[in-house]
Amino acid sequence: MKIFKAAAWVLAGVALGPAQAQERYPDKPIRWVVPNPAGGGTDATVRVMATALHGALGQPLVIDNKPGASTMIGADAVARSKPDGYTILTGDNATFATNGLLYKKVAYDPVKDFRYVGQTTRLPLALVTRRDFPARTLPELIAYAREHPGKVNFATPGQGLPHHLAMELFMQQTGTRMTHVAYKGSPPAVQDLMAGQVDAMFLDLASGMPLVKEGRIRTLGLASMKRFEGLPDVPTLDEQGLGQFEVYAWQGVVAPAGTPDVAVRRLSQEFEKVLGDPGVRRKLLEIGVEPVWSTPEEFARYAGAERERWGRLIAAKGLRLD
Repeated sequence: MKIFKAAAWVLAGVALGPAQAQERYPDKPIRWVVPNPAGGGTDATVRVMATALHGALGQPLVIDNKPGASTMIGADAVARSKPDGYTILTGDNATFATNGLLYKKVAYDPVKDFRYVGQTTRLPLALVTRRDFPARTLPELIAYAREHPGKVNFATPGQGLPHHLAMELFMQQTGTRMTHVAYKGSPPAVQDLMAGQVDAMFLDLASGMPLVKEGRIRTLGLASMKRFEGLPDVPTLDEQGLGQFEVYAWQGVVAPAGTPDVAVRRLSQEFEKVLGDPGVRRKLLEIGVEPVWSTPEEFARYAGAERERWGRLIAAKGLRLD
């Protein structure tokens, strides 16, 4: 009889195991790898979410900045981490979509090496020019660039980033040719734009929201299909005739491949709640970031669609970075 009772207790423990595990997870701090420098737009965005998630999960999220190599250093570190639910990564377009298309050697596989948790944010891109640039509107910029092929310089925070690919797409759609000047990050690119050293760029709002609001640079339009809540008076490029032009710098969270379902589910649930919180939403919008959410499956499909989309442009333009 005692043997049967013991067996019953074992079976009951097995049945309750996953539920109990979900209640216990997490039971220690989570390392959140950010493959970008501290103090930048991505870092600020992550810290807003981390503060809210601390309360929701009952454990701190320790930010670990590992910048460099177009997010590949941080991404590779997470891909090699123990898949126990206590290491996560915020990555972007480059991490999950374009690095493998632009670089000959990438140490991680964006499909096989991660478990997708969900998309978290997207950063609207604004087409901007220096204030004294002769073209003052979108049609004028297109006309000027066509009349002066190769003479208009455009800045980017780095080769292969969404800002760069957005301008390559812009030139493809408008039949223009401009000269690329790549910088190491948005701050020096914006500084030279304001100083008149370069003419135009696609600027993510997280890196230049105050400059746009104060009119210290000229904003011609947003590379999105709808206006941004934080800048309701700025029209989209689509509204101005550049049909179906939509490019975002987007971000999402993953964990190492093999991370348990219980951890992925819990993280997904809490991220969804946090990003739907009015206070968190307000803080993100203020810094030029649009909160979004998707399930792990939806995020994986979206990243795959982005690889296909930009793969066509990269092939057509013959873009390679090594």
